[in-house]
Formats: sequence, structure tokens, C-alpha cells
Amino acid sequence: MAKNKTSDVLSANQLKAVKALIAHETVSDAAKACNLARDTVYRYMRDPIFDHELKKAKRLLVNRAILSLQQSCRHAATALAQICRDEDAPPSARVAAAREILNQTMKAIEIEGIEERLQDLEKRFNMN
Repeated sequence: MAKNKTSDVLSANQLKAVKALIAHETVSDAAKACNLARDTVYRYMRDPIFDHELKKAKRLLVNRAILSLQQSCRHAATALAQICRDEDAPPSARVAAAREILNQTMKAIEIEGIEERLQDLEKRFNMN
């Protein structure tokens, strides 16, 4: 298998297939996009190394999406706070914003408490 400059473990065609599988909804569409036979892409997908690299690429894509969402959280919180304070907004919108702020705050407090208890348990377990 000929290696390429981008991957130490995948051939150039396999790398094209990984990119196409991520970008397209079906294996057939992915195969067409990278000019490979559908059976070839399916054969690649049965290869444990290819499967590992495909999963790694998918995780990277998901991690990037999560980062983007996390970066938007500040704006979402600001928008909720603005709606809550806006005396010209309909009362239902203000109540909904206030309710969401309170719900998310309570969830965060609960999670912090669970994390603290978990850390305490882990310390106790590791000491014994």
C-alpha cells in the first residue's frame, strides 16, 4: 500500500474515502465523490486500521462541533439574560428566559456537587 504525506497508515485512496465518508450521507455518495467503487469503500471499511482512522476523523469532527457550541454558550446566556430583563418583551418570553436561566443554574450546581462527591469517593477509594 502506497503511503502519502498526510497519513502514515492510509493510502491516498483510503484517505480520500475517509474524507468522503465524513462529508456524505451514504457510502454510495462517498464512493462517487472520491471516484472509487462502492465495493472498494466497503472493503476499506472492514479493515480495522481504516475503521480506526475513520472513527478518529469522526471524533475530531464532533469535537470541533462541540467546541463551536461551547463558544456560543456565552452568547446564548447573554441573550437569555437580555430577554429576561427586557421590560418590552412579552411576559411569556421573560418567564421562559428566567425559567431557563434558573433551570440551567440548578443543573450546574447539581453537577458541581456530584463532581465534588465523586472526587471525595475517588480519594477514599484510592487511599484504601
